[in-house]
Amino acid sequence: MIEKSLIDRLSPLVDGRVYFGVAPVDAAQPRLVIQTVGTTTGFTLAGWDGSTDLTIQLDAWGESFLEALTLAGLAFAAMTTDDADFTTGSADRLADVFENDTKLFSVSWEYTLQP
Repeated sequence: MIEKSLIDRLSPLVDGRVYFGVAPVDAAQPRLVIQTVGTTTGFTLAGWDGSTDLTIQLDAWGESFLEALTLAGLAFAAMTTDDADFTTGSADRLADVFENDTKLFSVSWEYTLQP
């Protein structure tokens, strides 16, 4: 299961502050938030070939842009290291975000992962 592997890979970067979907309101910084964008299944003429790719968005949040950028770089290194659990097929940087209400910065990447 790639989702568990993501938590295992990324948790050491933020002392376990890795969340799926939405982080708790009181979650400490910096933190990582993972959102599932979609899945793609592979097919041949004989039907499903047993493969499934997972596309996720990984948001690195921090109290400053530099903190978010640094965390995103560490996460990129962890995400692009091939291992037995999954490999990264593609990585695309998305637009940076600043939230006026929380005063937090986010640097985001979209990754396509293969088991």
